[in-house]
This record gives sequence, C-alpha cells and structure tokens, in this order.
Amino acid sequence: MPSAEERVMSLVASIQSPGNRGLVTGTVGAGLLAALLGWCYRDYQSFLALGPGGLPYNLKGWAIVTLFIRPFAMSKSRVTSVADYPENGAPEVVKQLPVRRGERAILGGIAPHRQMSQHAPERMRVYMQNLFDNAVKQHPELLEMKKSLYERHHDALFVSADLLQSQESSVPETARVARGEVGHMHTDLSIHLYLSPADARQVIQKNWGERHRLSVPKTSWFRNKFGVADTYLMIYGPRDEKEMEVFKVILARSISFMTGKDVSEDIEWRKAL
Repeated sequence: MPSAEERVMSLVASIQSPGNRGLVTGTVGAGLLAALLGWCYRDYQSFLALGPGGLPYNLKGWAIVTLFIRPFAMSKSRVTSVADYPENGAPEVVKQLPVRRGERAILGGIAPHRQMSQHAPERMRVYMQNLFDNAVKQHPELLEMKKSLYERHHDALFVSADLLQSQESSVPETARVARGEVGHMHTDLSIHLYLSPADARQVIQKNWGERHRLSVPKTSWFRNKFGVADTYLMIYGPRDEKEMEVFKVILARSISFMTGKDVSEDIEWRKAL
C-alpha cells in the first residue's frame, strides 16, 4: 500500500498533467467567480438597506460607489482618527461638552452614509427640525436653506449665497470646497456637518461623532475629493433633550466655522419661531 506521502505526490502529478490542468483551472475560476458574485449581491443589498441618498438608488448607484468612490475612502478603523486635527484652539463651550454616554453608534456605507444603531427617538425629529429652521430665522444674513448637494433628497443648511460669493477672508476654504453646505439631517435623525479642525477633534474624542469616510486629511492625495473636505463629520442623532443641548452647541460651532462669523446666541429648538 502506498504511503500518505506517495499518495499526495501522485495527486499533485495528476493535477499537473496536461489533461487535468484545464479542468482544475476552470473549477478554481468558477469558484472564484461564484464567490465574487456572492459578495456583490450581499454588498448591493447592504447598499439598498441604507436607503436613498445622493446617488441613484439602484444597481448603477451601487456600481458608482464600488468602483469610483470606495477606492478613495478611508478605512472604517480610521474614522475616529484625529491626528491631523490640532490639540488646541477649541473654545471653552466645546471643551466643556460631556462625553457621550455608552458605546459609539454603528455607521454604514459611504454614499449614502447612515447611522445603523442607537437611533434618536421619533419625538426628537421636531426639535431637530426646529433647530435647523430657527438657525436660518435667527441668522438670515449668514444662512439659507435649500436642497442638499450631497443628499439631493432633502434640505440642508447653507452659507448664504451673498456671503459665500463675497470672497470675505473670514469664510474658510472648507466652505468653498463644500459649495456652501454647512450640514443636513437624515431621515434616521443622524446629521452630517462641518466643524473647525479643533472642534472636530473634541467632538470625536468625546464620542459625539466620527469622520465621514471621504473626510480624509489635507495631506492626502485624495483630499477634497467629491467636494468633501477634511472635517466633514457624522454626528450621532440626539437621543434625549440633554443631547439636544449638546447638538445645539455643535451646530452653532459649525455655523460659526463655515460662515466665519461668531454665532454665540442660543438657537431655539423647543419651538418653531
């Protein structure tokens, strides 16, 4: 009876024979193709589960993300990195923000980019909408509301066209990269918005949010790709009134940064103005 080693050598020789080589190659190729198709199907279903966003909500949109956007995105492990943000420069109102309780929320996708866990309760929706609407009413010289350039399905807060076009030195480059879009709320009540680098560091370290996966450092070759600058963050949806107070501060700081004008006045969120 041949030994185990002899049987293995015989099998290898059989595979390497001209008659069997094509069969083995075809079998391996078919297996790899099946695995690839399985991955594509699962990834496409995950894309659809995120809901509509700025890209077509179909196979074309998924292909755009997979082939042309995902290669430029940072890995999920880097979305809480703040090494490229300064340690100093945030005002006391930001430094004094509490650490968010519990674990970070789980996020999914790149475009669209959505919060998948720890959602804000439905009762917070009216408060959040009040906050965005009242920000414009309280600062009409700085802000306006119009359709989001990133999402295209709902409204967003923008630097006013007059201010953005004025070439004022106080308006940061980030506002021009973002084409004036300050931030917007999603149907799941999570929020995308821009912050100053120093404020972004504090907000991420206190677990209130994380970077969008296209929010790569300014030193990256892919910086500002797709009109996304380096401090574009996802803020987790506020789960109660105390967290609404925190979000009020974060939004005010976002407006101050993107307009270059200090917005220290409280923005009303409990009622529409």
